[in-house]
Amino acid sequence: MEFEKIKIYVTKRVAEILEKDAETFEFLKKDGIMPNKNAFLSQLVLNYWEYHKQKQLDLYNKILETIKDNTYLDDNKTKNLSSLIIGKINKEIATELVDKFDSTISFKPTKETEAVVSYINEYLLFNTSLSEYFRNMFVSYCALPQDMREQIIFNNQYNTILQAIKNKKSIFVTLNDNKRTRLEISPYSFARSKEEIHIYLLFKHSTACKSIKLSKIQSVTMIDKDTVFNEEEEKLFKKMTKYGPQFQPTFNEKDIVVRLTPKGQQLYHKIYIHRPIPEIIDNDKMIFKCSYSQIVQYFSRFGNEVEIISPIEVQQIIYNFHYSFVAKYSNKP
Repeated sequence: MEFEKIKIYVTKRVAEILEKDAETFEFLKKDGIMPNKNAFLSQLVLNYWEYHKQKQLDLYNKILETIKDNTYLDDNKTKNLSSLIIGKINKEIATELVDKFDSTISFKPTKETEAVVSYINEYLLFNTSLSEYFRNMFVSYCALPQDMREQIIFNNQYNTILQAIKNKKSIFVTLNDNKRTRLEISPYSFARSKEEIHIYLLFKHSTACKSIKLSKIQSVTMIDKDTVFNEEEEKLFKKMTKYGPQFQPTFNEKDIVVRLTPKGQQLYHKIYIHRPIPEIIDNDKMIFKCSYSQIVQYFSRFGNEVEIISPIEVQQIIYNFHYSFVAKYSNKP
């Protein structure tokens, strides 16, 4: 059965999340700039439909059981009523009382998704239209944190890597970059950013301990080669997991001592994205054991409200950052 393009009416918020995810997870058109929404939606449908189906069936069975326990209807009437109720729920569950379905997204089934769409159309609609079913599926997806959505979209890569970690085996990966870089790496673990934005794979390549976003991994193959990590590498990976997997420390980084003004302390409590965790707080001073890169990225926004007391290496990086910024505008009127 060949399907035409399916128009799906959703709330503005759902449309924005889907478009943002297509861009964030780099489903792009040939120009490498514009998001390829249909390719993204196809992957979403392929990787999420079974989970969504099970959620719908669990709800249907609960409704069915409740009706059976509280009425004298026969089986056919009970099943029909259950289907009507779940259909009604699917029509209204996404409205959030005040939101309107004022945005439209289009989904064109491809060769990869036609079989799934046909199955949904034949067996899973529960007295709703195909458009309404996909709306409900997309709303369910968008209600999840971004890191969980990333895991769904890249489910095949995630599960293969997880199996390799469990079996302590190396993997061969192709990265989603301009060069389609291919690497043999030793996977250590997955770690999630504190803000639930991304999932990172912690791994060793040659002698370097690194991290990479799951969405950057295009394909994975497990290979029959054991992974081995020494004590220092284990400590470094644990440090990355604790303080932020997106920031990659080196083996010889020292503790970082920072002094904040009262306004700087207020900023620290307000700006939570990529906020480093202090080991010690002593009045206006904080001592951190995270990576230099995390401190620089976070505190470079604080201007004169922060002072890097030590080490000198971090002082120099912050100094160079602000000096280059000032120099750029020093000749302006």
